[in-house]
Amino acid sequence: GVLTGALYGSRWKSELSVFNGPQPDEDRADFDFRAPDSFSGRVWFLPSSRLALQFSVGRLAEAESDGHDVTRQTAAATYHNPIGAKGLWATTIAWGRNDELGMATNAFLAETNLTLRDRDSLFDRSEPAGKTGHDLDIADSDELFTVAKLQGGYTRYATGWSGLKAGIGGSLSAAIVPSELDGANRKPWPATQPRSIRLATCCSFSTPSAT
Repeated sequence: GVLTGALYGSRWKSELSVFNGPQPDEDRADFDFRAPDSFSGRVWFLPSSRLALQFSVGRLAEAESDGHDVTRQTAAATYHNPIGAKGLWATTIAWGRNDELGMATNAFLAETNLTLRDRDSLFDRSEPAGKTGHDLDIADSDELFTVAKLQGGYTRYATGWSGLKAGIGGSLSAAIVPSELDGANRKPWPATQPRSIRLATCCSFSTPSAT
C-alpha cells in the first residue's frame, strides 16, 4: 500500500509517502500485504509563473529483483515561455542518481519542445546515463559505463474536435555506446559512432494546451 501526505503554499508544495518497496511476486492476482518499509519525499518550488523546480529523494527497500535496497534522488527544472498567441516553448533539465550495492550511477536529461500556432510541435532530447554491468546484463563486471540517446522529432496536429486533437509525426533517434562494450556485445563499433539509429512515425492524441 501507499500512504501520502502533503503541505503546500501558493508557490511551493512538499510531499511525503511511505509504501512497500519490494517488487510483486509471480502471483499477480493476489495482494502482497506487508508493513511499509520504504519512503520518498518531494519538494516543488515555483520562483515565477514560468519556472518550476523540484527535488526528490527516496529509500526503496528490496527494490530490485535480487532484493537489494536503492536510494534514489532526482532534481529538475522546467521553463515555459509563450511564443505568440498560441505558441509555447518548454525546456526541462533533469538529473537522477541511484545508490545501490555500494555504487552510485547518475543520469541526465535535457529536453526542449517548441509548439507553433498550437499545431506544429518540434522536440529534441538528450539522455546520457551511467549504467553498471548488472544493468546491462554483463556477467562478472563491476565497471560503470556511460551510454546516451539522442532524439529529435516533429508532430503536426489537426484542428481540435470535442476537446481532442489528433497529430501525426516522426522522430529520429541514435543510441551511443562506448567501445568497452564491444567485447561484451561482440560488435566492433567505435566509441564515437552511434550503435543504432532509428526512424519512427507516430500518431498521437492530446487535449488543447492552455497558453
